Order: sequence, then structure tokens, then C-alpha cells
Amino acid sequence: MTIDINCDLGESTEPEQWERDALLMPYISSCNIACGGHAGNKRSIEVSVRNAFSHSLAIGAHPSYPDKVNFGRRSIAIDNKSLRQTISEQISQVLEACESQRTSLRHVKPHGALYNDAAKDLELSTLVAEEIAQISPDIKLMGLAESAMYEAAQKVGIDFIHEGFMDRNYQTDKTLIPRTQQYALHNSLEDSLNQALNFALSKPISTPDNVELKIIVDSICLHGDNPNALSIAKQLYERLQEHEFRVRAPI
Repeated sequence: MTIDINCDLGESTEPEQWERDALLMPYISSCNIACGGHAGNKRSIEVSVRNAFSHSLAIGAHPSYPDKVNFGRRSIAIDNKSLRQTISEQISQVLEACESQRTSLRHVKPHGALYNDAAKDLELSTLVAEEIAQISPDIKLMGLAESAMYEAAQKVGIDFIHEGFMDRNYQTDKTLIPRTQQYALHNSLEDSLNQALNFALSKPISTPDNVELKIIVDSICLHGDNPNALSIAKQLYERLQEHEFRVRAPI
């Protein structure tokens, strides 16, 4: 059995953080590299791609609303033309770094508010999917499992990677509880590990109100900005191995 573990990386311009990112790479199979909208620059992209390639990771771009002040975590007013342009430019930066290092860009995963908005808004998610397809129809869209992003990918004709979050609680409509609300995050690492394992085993997960949800995912997100990310990555990797899973990107 296999399951993909993905992590958002390259979200700093400090070389020390790139080194910390690289320490996570033996325990994951995919990465999403920040490309200037909320964080990162040309150098961080180049280094992150090189490190990911050396660890045989599936490489993704991690575009966002152009809003470094708020780290891309707030919805902003932006016209469709400008949004299309910034998404295309951000993805292209990672694509160029991949091509210069003779590897490929596998997928695109929106970041922060853009991710959350696109998960609920078919028009917005279609815009994102169209920009991906314009760059290459072989690039996949990674997004919230069973959300509007999946419908948009089908509409545009690109492959979709259904993503689940190990450390986040879900609402009954299979969307994430917003971080501004109570119970958005699991209280314990054990709860997060158990949720990840249930995703991998295609078993139901529970909401804070004890409603069981069956969400089929292709990839599980590990948050690399957690101060304990390396320890969490190791424990997740070991837990999956105990259940005879191989951590590998979806084909």
C-alpha cells in the first residue's frame, strides 16, 4: 500500500530554513514550493527544487494571492486578469527552476486564502485550473478532497490530487474548520497521527461533534512550519511503515 505525504516548503528567504526543509524530505514524497506570492524568492525556489530533486520528491508550485504582508492568509480584492497573471508568473518561476535542473513540475497546490476560497468557489477554482492547463495540461492540481477544486479540474481536463489534513478538524460538509474558530486544530499529536492513518486506510474520520466522515484522499498534508515538524514527520513515517505503507507520490 502507498500514500503520498506532501509538505509546503521554501516559505522563507533564510538559508537556515532551507536546511530545515531539507531535513523533512526523507520522510515525505511531495513538496509544494512557495513562489513569491506569499513567501520565497528566486534563490529559495532554486535551492528548494534542487533539494527536492535530490530526494526524489514530486515537485509542486505553491502560488497564493500576492500578499506577503499577510503571508497569503487573507482573501484580497483582485480582478481576474491580475489574479491570472500572478498565478501564471508564480507557477512559471518554479517550472523554470525545474527545467533548469532537468526535472519536472508535477503539480500545483494553492496556498492559504487562495486555497480556502478556491475550495468553495467553482469560478475561482476554474480560473486556477485554467492557468495550470495553459502552462501544461500534464500538471496536476492538488486541493481539498472532494471540493470545488476537484470539479474545476474535471471541467478543465487536468488531473486532480485529493488532499487531506492530518492536523485539522473538518466540518460536516467536508471543509476545514477555519483557523479562527475553536477546534480548528487537533489538540494532540496522537489525534493527528490517527487521522492521517485513517486517511491512508480509507477509514472514516470524526468531526469535533463526533460525526463520521468518509473522505478518500491521495495525499496527506504535513505542515512544515510547525516547530516540531521534523519530529512529527518521523513519527508519521514510522506509523505508516508499521501498517505496511510505503510513502510515495501518486502516479
